[in-house]
Amino acid sequence: INAEYGGAGFGTWRTHCVSDEDSFKRIPDNLSVAASSMLAVNPCTAYRMIEDYHKPAPGGWILQNGANSGVGRAVIQLCRAQGIRTVNIIREREHAQDLKNDLMSIGGDAVFTSAERSELESFCRENTPRLALNMVGGRDTIQLLKCLGDSSHLVTYGAMSNSPMSVPFGLQVFKDITLHSYWMTRWTGRYRGTSQESEMFGRLAEFYQSGELVPTPHCTRSFYDYRDAMDSAFSEKQLFITESTLADSRFKSD
Repeated sequence: INAEYGGAGFGTWRTHCVSDEDSFKRIPDNLSVAASSMLAVNPCTAYRMIEDYHKPAPGGWILQNGANSGVGRAVIQLCRAQGIRTVNIIREREHAQDLKNDLMSIGGDAVFTSAERSELESFCRENTPRLALNMVGGRDTIQLLKCLGDSSHLVTYGAMSNSPMSVPFGLQVFKDITLHSYWMTRWTGRYRGTSQESEMFGRLAEFYQSGELVPTPHCTRSFYDYRDAMDSAFSEKQLFITESTLADSRFKSD
């Protein structure tokens, strides 16, 4: 996989490329295509936020919104593998219980919809999280802050609400909550080629190999099906496979 700074899109729309040897990272050849393609993105973000921002001891709790995202699913699985428990928030939706069951099946300890505020706050009073991961931003941030214990930490890594983040004075100051931001591209720029990066890729590969981490649900496609992929991109990850393209009856080799 390519590990260059700013190279998240490296390899897109191509079957071959030429680059410097030190711009690549070796990964085990027994990882699936799906695991290999996703390794350097969502799992890395989840891993770094767990490891770098006051990681709870086994038995401790992490609170997160956007729990059904690629990062959210990776957080659940990486925490389960290390004995850390998770409180997970999803958007209110039809068939929410099906999604709750899905997240519980991969290791989530508790799952609430964003509309179940009182139930969530009651749960967190008895099972106090000290670290919250904020993908949604906006006023949903208040929900996370209310559920955190004193002297806790909140890490924001997304803004899916497209609204300014709300942080009431009282919740931050009187509860002594520290706010952080995280951006994987920035981390990669600082640590590319270091032992920290190698250790991260190695551990994530081990989690995949052991089955403790599985790829985000996805659909594999030929490049010729790009229109269908674009239409479905908001409901499921789309993975273009070179072998599927070459085997496609529409493929014509020069």
